[in-house]
Amino acid sequence: MIIQMQAIGSVERDPKLHITQDGTPFTEFTLAVTTKRCVEDITIWLFCYAWGSQAETIQQLVTKGSMLFVQGHFTPHQYMTEDGKQEVSLEVNVEQFSFADGRELQENDQQSETRLCTGCEP
Repeated sequence: MIIQMQAIGSVERDPKLHITQDGTPFTEFTLAVTTKRCVEDITIWLFCYAWGSQAETIQQLVTKGSMLFVQGHFTPHQYMTEDGKQEVSLEVNVEQFSFADGRELQENDQQSETRLCTGCEP
């Protein structure tokens, strides 16, 4: 079963590009999503992964502090903290993303439209 999600949040640090042993590029980044629960704001951390040409695009254009919209499927992982609290982290396999702050991108000294990247190359 695949669970789809959509989220808007702030990128915690510049995405890192990696290459698998078979030559497939992938990038990882953390997205901080702030929401209100009762009367307090809470932050949910999403550990995001993108593959193929989408990974290269994210690595080139996304920086720390960027506001992103991401869509994809997620997997929850339960873990125990050092102080014995049970926590959950969410890993998101990004299938689509776009900038959520309305900014225009500069690419090769030419303005381009904010793009929505789709598809995942395994």
